[in-house]
Amino acid sequence: MTYSLIAKDPKTNALGLVTATGNLAVGGFVPHLCPGVGAIATQGFSTNYWYGVNGLKQLENGENADSVVKNLTDADKGRDYRQMLLLDAKGNGAAWTGHANTAHHAHIIAPNLVAGGNILANDEVIPTMKSGFEQALKNGVPFSRALLCALKAAFEAGGDKRGTSSAVIKVVAPNALPLDLRVDDHPQPITELHRLYDMTQQDDYQSFFVRLPTPDHPHQH
Repeated sequence: MTYSLIAKDPKTNALGLVTATGNLAVGGFVPHLCPGVGAIATQGFSTNYWYGVNGLKQLENGENADSVVKNLTDADKGRDYRQMLLLDAKGNGAAWTGHANTAHHAHIIAPNLVAGGNILANDEVIPTMKSGFEQALKNGVPFSRALLCALKAAFEAGGDKRGTSSAVIKVVAPNALPLDLRVDDHPQPITELHRLYDMTQQDDYQSFFVRLPTPDHPHQH
C-alpha cells in the first residue's frame, strides 16, 4: 500500500527517503534512517516496523545490506506479507518483496538507490519513480528536491491504487541537521509536502537553520 525510494548522494554522503501511501501517517511506520549507517523502508500488506529498528542495528554492527535483509526475513514467519527496502551508507542496496503482497508490487535496486512499492496502480509506478529521481539529478536539481520529484513522478504514474493520503521526506547526513517533513492526512499530500519543503528553503527559515549546532560545530548559535 506504499511506494518508496531511498537514495544516497555521493557528493555529501546524505541518505534520503521519500514515501507515500493511501493510509494514515506513512511517516510513522515506513522510514528508518541513521546518518553514516543506512536507511530502511518497512512496508507491505502487513508492515514489520521492527525490520527498520533491528536492521539499522545490524548495519551498525557491520552486517552488509544483503545479509541484513536475509537475516530479518529468514527469522520472520510473516515475511511473505512484508516489503523491505534497504540502502547502506556505502550506497549498496538490498530488498525483499513477499509474494503475498497485493499486486501490483515490485522493487528495483541500482547503485545508490532502491525503490519499491505494493498495491500499486500499475507496473510503471516504480520504474517511473526511479527515472523521475535520476532525471531530476541530471537536470541539476538538488538531492532533496530530486527525491520529491521522484515521489511526484510515482504519484502521477498512478501511485497507490487506492489513492494517496500521506507522504514524507527524510534526509540525513553525517555532521548535518536532518530534513524531516511529513504529511499525515491530506487530500493532496504530495503537493502539501512540496509546499512544506519550499518553506524550508525560504531565507527566514534558512537563517535559523544554519546557526544551529552540529556535531562538527557544537557551539554555533
